[in-house]
Amino acid sequence: MDMISINIDGKQLKVSDGKTILEAALENGIYIPNLCHHPDLVPSGNCRMCMVEIEGGRGQITACNTKVAEGMVVRTDSQEISLIRQTTLELVHVNHTQDCTNCNKNSNCQLQKVTAYVGVDEQRLKRMRRTRPIIVDDTSNPFFVLDHNKCIMCGICIRTCDEVQGVNALDYGHRGFHTIVSTFGDKPIKESVCESCGECVVRCPVGALYMKESRIPTHEVKTVCIYCGVGCNLFLGVRGNSVVSSRGDRESIVNKGRLCVKGRFGYSFVNHPDRLSKPLIKRDGKFVESSWDEALDLIAGKFASSKGSKFATLTSAKIPNEDNYVIQKLARAVLGTNNVDHCARLCHAPTVSGLVQSFGSGAMTNSIDEFTNISTLFSIGSNTTAAHPIIGLHIKEAKRRGAKIIVANPKEIDLCRFADVYMQHKPGTDVVLLMGMMKVIVDEKLEDKEFIKSRCEDYDQFIESLSEFDLDTTERITGVPREKIEEAARIYATNKPSSLVYAMGITQHSHGTDNVLAVSNIALLTGSIGKESSGVNPLRGQNNVQGACDMGGLPDVYPGYQKVNIPEIRAKFEANWGVKLDPEPGITHTEIFNEIEKGNIKSLYQVGENPILSEADANHVKKALANLDFFVVQDIFMTETAKYADVVLPAT
Repeated sequence: MDMISINIDGKQLKVSDGKTILEAALENGIYIPNLCHHPDLVPSGNCRMCMVEIEGGRGQITACNTKVAEGMVVRTDSQEISLIRQTTLELVHVNHTQDCTNCNKNSNCQLQKVTAYVGVDEQRLKRMRRTRPIIVDDTSNPFFVLDHNKCIMCGICIRTCDEVQGVNALDYGHRGFHTIVSTFGDKPIKESVCESCGECVVRCPVGALYMKESRIPTHEVKTVCIYCGVGCNLFLGVRGNSVVSSRGDRESIVNKGRLCVKGRFGYSFVNHPDRLSKPLIKRDGKFVESSWDEALDLIAGKFASSKGSKFATLTSAKIPNEDNYVIQKLARAVLGTNNVDHCARLCHAPTVSGLVQSFGSGAMTNSIDEFTNISTLFSIGSNTTAAHPIIGLHIKEAKRRGAKIIVANPKEIDLCRFADVYMQHKPGTDVVLLMGMMKVIVDEKLEDKEFIKSRCEDYDQFIESLSEFDLDTTERITGVPREKIEEAARIYATNKPSSLVYAMGITQHSHGTDNVLAVSNIALLTGSIGKESSGVNPLRGQNNVQGACDMGGLPDVYPGYQKVNIPEIRAKFEANWGVKLDPEPGITHTEIFNEIEKGNIKSLYQVGENPILSEADANHVKKALANLDFFVVQDIFMTETAKYADVVLPAT
């Protein structure tokens, strides 16, 4: 961006063209009072505190929404400006609760800061009359409170809910002196469409919105959210031995400081009294506490008698890469088996199989930050805003920038509110729908011929496979009108860069791999792969599904998806680990329980999994677990599955 010269209060500055006066001043250490400004939001200019004067101009203007210009000379203070600010500030104060010491925002309040700078005439303030009645706090939300009596009507919460979240749970209600920040119909927040993300709370410049549970931490620890697969960076506030707060990392390109309700408020489990803290050994049907030495000696002896095909381990999509690596290495290098798997088998195994076949990798082809720059977003089998809320925010931001959104889902999900085309196809007809779209693209010659020629294989066979998917057939099978299929195909093929996201709505099928291959094919057909903001992106359910797969938590591959049955690869790992390795692939998650039930697997080591809940047939799992000779669970709580264990280790 070009740099221009301006002068603020006698200081000659070089600033980026396109900045506002307020932004330029604050970036250069020049304070201009403001109450409604926030760097994440479009300037509104409604607080009138940032008034400045421009040499050669008439009167005063708001600095927050006035762009800088070459040679501009700005004065941030004068007798007229001071009077405007003081009068405006006094009108705010007369309707504001003057109880700072008991306020959640005390010492971190923008109104206090502005008041200290501008000053308030106490005698003038006493003569003013409060224009708003005292309003009872809205405490309906489980996580935060709305105190209208501290609200300064800056509109930051309203604009946040609109511009950042795209939810619009808040707006101005009533009129004149009785205007307040309100939900639709002036209902309690809990009864509104509020998603409890807390984004409005963290941006509120005063104490009008505040957390119900609020303690100042002594220090913060940077970490990654443990819930969905987005991987938001956050800071956990620690006080003593307790986690007391959570805030997003504004420097993270993943979430840019934003969090969903889980990331912001879902940390109480860390200090929950039911957390496991000591090893437990089952004796006479009851768990008793033991020392680590006793528990580990017992485990080592039992596992040693069940080496090879008699042993299996379930690693986890909820633990770090390093732990996944060590667990699969324990199974392979120490216990001599490739019977290693985890819950991705139940959700995204088709992704690994399909994308590795198509692209050589089972991961997202784009970074999350790239979603904001897409021109077209195609979502299929994914309830993105609900299951991956922060990615949903990136998509909404792209929509505000003019992006087109295509949604294919049997259920009318929240993202449909923003969709240009919504295709409500029948469950299980994903391949047919995608093939129909691809036939439209080929028939209308919208494919990327150069990309296909240089990067793709077996194109003639692919074209032949489309012959059965004319629009009449596709419409009959999927239930989607042909006009919508045509429109979606044209938008995806021509309005580039196009990015596709999918989740377990297309992978948890008997033909899940076929769905993933079809998704890959439509991206290849249009050249929508291998470019910025253009690709195929599986959205994972748990926080480290990708890492668990990458680290070899699968029965047929070592870390890095290197096949266990290829002699050259196996020899490399044998040399590195100093042991002989099993040349045969192991068995999968579901097959492990079949073999346990048959009596072929005697010992199971399970980390961070709960198959009684995750497996489709819970009774089958219970029956199999009862047939084990020795079962070890490592987890943070006594889960439904852990109750069947012989030894439970705390993952603390």
